[in-house]
Amino acid sequence: MIQLKKIYFIYDADSGLWNEIKYWINKNLLNKASACELCDISHSKFFVRFEWLTFIRELKNHYKVEVLHRNELPQNIQDKNYHLPCVIGETENELIEILSKIAFIDYGNPKSVKELKEQFFQKLTILEPNLEFDKVQE
Repeated sequence: MIQLKKIYFIYDADSGLWNEIKYWINKNLLNKASACELCDISHSKFFVRFEWLTFIRELKNHYKVEVLHRNELPQNIQDKNYHLPCVIGETENELIEILSKIAFIDYGNPKSVKELKEQFFQKLTILEPNLEFDKVQE
């Protein structure tokens, strides 16, 4: 059985006000293809979604959770060279890809926070089968 000590939600976008403005302009004004499926799930056109904040806050009751941009990654995650966006779990000894970029674009292709939560918990119950999610999913 795996015991996760931290969960990382990683955007395929850079942090910082200027980067957020450029991303918004490219997506909403210039109609360029979205570069980050996790951004589309967690943010509406102008603001972060309340459901996303609630989901992350609930997870923080059970795990250490970090929501990061690609330019904020710790070295151990950078070294793995994951395709972004993704969700990574950290144990004492290893990093485990909970949801890969493939999950965001092909397999499952979550379009909402609700769909992302469902896929996330399905995968988590495989990794940590004895874990109870009742409090998190309410």
